[in-house]
Amino acid sequence: MANPHTVKDAHNIHGTNPQNLAKIVGTRIYESKYWKEECSGLTAELVLRNAMY
Repeated sequence: MANPHTVKDAHNIHGTNPQNLAKIVGTRIYESKYWKEECSGLTAELVLRNAMY
């Protein structure tokens, strides 16, 4: 099912629709070793606090 907010005639860049990059980047962050070791289980407030330092 397509997202109703995407543009149907968007041009692919390097074979990927740029409208899907947020999901791809988010998935890579959640699968990273740093996220699993340092950020897993933190609240949103603590994640932002860690990002500031």
